[in-house]
Amino acid sequence: MSRPLVSMRGLERHYHMASGTVRALDGIDLDVSEGERIILLGPSGSGKTTLLNCISALDSPTAGSYS
Repeated sequence: MSRPLVSMRGLERHYHMASGTVRALDGIDLDVSEGERIILLGPSGSGKTTLLNCISALDSPTAGSYS
């Protein structure tokens, strides 16, 4: 098996707001290998865009590792 192009372990992204902390991502583990196609499917507000922003380095995770 080849090394994943994207690898994430325990990825978390929290936003601190006046009303409290929003956990947009909570312990995401993900591997994407070359040639693999994935979809992100979920309701509005479930963290899909936040995950894509972390994958593309437009946003930084609060905790966890990615490469």
